[in-house]
Amino acid sequence: MITLLNAAPDTGNQGVSALCHAVVAGLAQRGATQMTVADHGRGLRQADWGYVNVNLVGLTHHRRYWRGDSLRTAHAIARVKGRFNAPARVVLGSRAVLDISGGDSFTDIYGTKRFQAMALTKRLALDAGVPLILLPQKLGPFRDDATLDEAVSILRRAKAVWVRDAQSFEFLQMALGASFDADRHRLGVDVAVALPAAEPAHLPLQVSNWLAPDRGVPVAGLNVSGLLCNEDDTARQAFGLKTSHRDQLDALAQALLRADPNLRLLLVPHVQRPDGDPESDLDAARALRARLGERERNRVQVLEERLSAMELKWVLSRLDWFAGARMHATIGAFSSGVPTLGLGYTDKAHGVFAQCGIGDEVVDLRRADARHLAGRAVASFTQRSAMNTILQHRLTGVKSRAADEMDVIAQQAGVAA
Repeated sequence: MITLLNAAPDTGNQGVSALCHAVVAGLAQRGATQMTVADHGRGLRQADWGYVNVNLVGLTHHRRYWRGDSLRTAHAIARVKGRFNAPARVVLGSRAVLDISGGDSFTDIYGTKRFQAMALTKRLALDAGVPLILLPQKLGPFRDDATLDEAVSILRRAKAVWVRDAQSFEFLQMALGASFDADRHRLGVDVAVALPAAEPAHLPLQVSNWLAPDRGVPVAGLNVSGLLCNEDDTARQAFGLKTSHRDQLDALAQALLRADPNLRLLLVPHVQRPDGDPESDLDAARALRARLGERERNRVQVLEERLSAMELKWVLSRLDWFAGARMHATIGAFSSGVPTLGLGYTDKAHGVFAQCGIGDEVVDLRRADARHLAGRAVASFTQRSAMNTILQHRLTGVKSRAADEMDVIAQQAGVAA
């Protein structure tokens, strides 16, 4: 059995779900038949995901130590080889544990609690004596010496470490020093570039018409990040944005609609949270549309449906152009051959785009004001045909790298000889 940690499919963040399904689908294609994925449910359960059957096991970092899904409790029991706890039993029965840290959470910049969760899940495998493979992810930054030391200790003990950007690879080489091993420590691409797409069973008629092959009008997509928009002053300070992201996206949307009177603009949420949640992309998208003028609103629609990561990738693949700050929304678009402009609020977007040969297609929101961003977006949209040709050429190599990467990961996990 193979166990996957820190890629829970039930967070509402379809970027994390994209990582989860890309890994599970990739291993299933290579012969893995028994896989368990840690989520935020309770106990051990089975799930039919359509393309594969998996086991789900609850594992959450909280203080209710008497509950079976407690990460600290599972770690303590697994250390002594106890099997009366579901997640401990799963880990102890695993051929390998794969951990992807939500793509970018093996760092201390999100606070002590999240770092402790990331570190403890990895020690859950290591202290149980089970091989740990860190899947392609961003490493760091680490601001505190104690968390840095703990992270490096984990990296040294892991059977294999994959990273998805050059900056993380340089950190890995520096941190491991003489222990660095090119066979075990590798630079790859984000696994989500290989995520399969799945056509949604139902979409509203107008959205379906916009996505039809014979629609006759260009359709652009835009992700409106709740993280950056719903509490925009807080986000501006936290991430050092040049100006309010609301202002940035208002200018971008208005400029696109002015640039082409036939353009239709589809707002695509990628993090699905309840109404009122500060990270809800849907709330942010509705608010952006409401701020537009009546004539502009007639050419703008919000994708209201709560689609899966694979269904969202299908929607993204039908667009003529896309932009957004949610990185895995942009990966879903450009990996489908859609010209894409990444809106970066940290270094992670540029690192991933650069590994796919399109690093110039990222605008740094920490340096771009609303006017500059709008100009870049219009230029990118106008040049989409040329970018489409470039993407088609580069995607062949990117997808080949992703396939080779998953072949090696399967071998490291004992799935393939």
